[in-house]
Amino acid sequence: MSIKWTNDFERRISMRRDTKALRGKVIEEYGTVCKFASAIGWSNRKASYIAAGKQVMTAQETEDCAKALHIDNARDFMRIFYPHVSIKWTDEKGA
Repeated sequence: MSIKWTNDFERRISMRRDTKALRGKVIEEYGTVCKFASAIGWSNRKASYIAAGKQVMTAQETEDCAKALHIDNARDFMRIFYPHVSIKWTDEKGA
């Protein structure tokens, strides 16, 4: 399945993820991007492009990436994959 972009603006918005945070999480969990690529079943090139923000991820790839990196809460997920989206929410304590 491919994403059909209606304009370049939508494509650029979808690519905005916190690449420093994503790369940091990859290194924290796997040590190298190559080991992460092997664990998730991607080529080294694809993993490197995604970690550098040069390739758009599909929704399924984003989900697979989050699972492989053990991102299990909304705060970290949004911080890494959608930092440009402003959401209002509370933690479990209601703060």
